[in-house]
Amino acid sequence: MNKQYFEDRDGFNDRLLLFMKNNTGLPFTNMKQIKHGVWLLSTNYEKWVLKEFPSIYKLSIQMELTKELKKKGFTNTYSFFPSLFQLDDRIFGLIQYISSNHSGSFQYDNDENIESALNTIKKFHQTTHIFVESFKEQIPTFKQISKWDKRLIDYYTFIHVHRFNPVYSHLKRLAQYGSWALQQMKEQPSYFEIGHKCIIHGDLASHNFIKGEDGTLYLIDFDLISISLPELDLLQFCNRILPFLKWDEDRLFSFEHLRHLKNVRPFLAALVYPTDIFREWIFFSTKDAEEQSKKWGHVQRLTFHQYKERLAFYEKIIHKVEKWF
Repeated sequence: MNKQYFEDRDGFNDRLLLFMKNNTGLPFTNMKQIKHGVWLLSTNYEKWVLKEFPSIYKLSIQMELTKELKKKGFTNTYSFFPSLFQLDDRIFGLIQYISSNHSGSFQYDNDENIESALNTIKKFHQTTHIFVESFKEQIPTFKQISKWDKRLIDYYTFIHVHRFNPVYSHLKRLAQYGSWALQQMKEQPSYFEIGHKCIIHGDLASHNFIKGEDGTLYLIDFDLISISLPELDLLQFCNRILPFLKWDEDRLFSFEHLRHLKNVRPFLAALVYPTDIFREWIFFSTKDAEEQSKKWGHVQRLTFHQYKERLAFYEKIIHKVEKWF
């Protein structure tokens, strides 16, 4: 039985609805759980999103960040209800609901959407750069090389468990690409540490964008914010969109806000690091046999969908880096 079962069974959701109604002054009539830790609250005339946070500190930072973003002119995100809420030692924030258009969830499945996301990301970085100094004691500094160094070590450790699996040779090959990329990055560490810093989002998956009814693109969910260079958000974004671009380097750097990175050695090298595959195989390997059976299809698809295209892209970048630099 999972946590959700017990919450429903002991009437937690009903208590939470009554609590929010009594403590906000808003006439909520309905509450629906969207996913773990997230609910949709409705009155007769408006909707709000209720989200659980791990601590008052984490919630307070996000409330302060979104308030500062709006104050400095970045309107492409939500606002929080001015108060936070605590029930049964659990912390909740109430978030403005953004109505999306009727074309479904936002995806990186066409150039227009990718360009729109890049425009929003650039605006976010430019805005947070203005006030990043005021958050330096509250938000951690992101260390790309040390994070990926640890991830590669963990990946080598965990894939050894699968050494008798036919996929092992492919996993080892991907590890070799990661090792090459990391070595190149370590040769120019200042690129990832020195420069005009801002607050980066840290999780630029397509589900963290909402296209509003008026066509405005909104950036949401600031759980993984940190202080770093904007290029590190762009690096993650490239990793997100490359499968949609069929690992085509020319298409990747055809976007206006990525063009300046086309011949930047450490950035190109970092694109060869298979961070998505490493992350998912580490996660997969920590699960028991039953869970692995359920998740096997996912890791298999992630590894082998466009496998040839991925490797061709890596080889092209490696050739470019080693020849030009």
